[in-house]
Amino acid sequence: MSSDDKNRKLDKMDLAYATILGLAVVVSAWCGYQHELWSSALTFELKQANTAHRGFTTAELKEGQSTLIDAITFTGYIDAVSNHDQKLSDYYKNSFRPEMRAAFDAWIKTDPFNNTTAKTTPFDMPEYPLSSDSEKANSFLQLADEKSQNADKMSNTASNYVFFISMYASVSFLVGIGRVFASKKMQTVFLAMGAMVFSATTIVLFLTMPIFPGNISL
Repeated sequence: MSSDDKNRKLDKMDLAYATILGLAVVVSAWCGYQHELWSSALTFELKQANTAHRGFTTAELKEGQSTLIDAITFTGYIDAVSNHDQKLSDYYKNSFRPEMRAAFDAWIKTDPFNNTTAKTTPFDMPEYPLSSDSEKANSFLQLADEKSQNADKMSNTASNYVFFISMYASVSFLVGIGRVFASKKMQTVFLAMGAMVFSATTIVLFLTMPIFPGNISL
């Protein structure tokens, strides 16, 4: 083989090395960029989940307070009726919240003091609805669960991109260490190994990994 042929062969080998290394660096940097985007989105998703959970806790506390007020005023009404104190029973009855008053009026119509089949309290009546705070609590809880699930998915996606970065680092290692050997055969073997790992990793990457959508604002 002439020196010109050897030089051309070396030039092709160097070009192959440079191509694989360059592509590995570019795609690895792109994976790092995707990791940062998904990690940033994860932070905002967790923040929204925490905000929704705080909203759920606040709404649940308000709902509990409303139910407690209803229970206290109803207990006072029952005590006043038991003591035949009409003035005090009217006071408690007029103190009911609108939601409680609707259930109470429906309950009274069933003649609970004489009718053994009547509901025990107005709280058992269908007219005693879930408060707006209860509906808010449920919506906040649903939102918190949704955001938490999204955060888990984003966390897994960001972690998987780190795995692909490590795979491209192994490509760079294989291609780089191949240049250490004086044997052209060994250089070709490591170059082929690097090319195969790069190709397989890239195929799996673009077939399985979601790309950060542009419609998600950070």
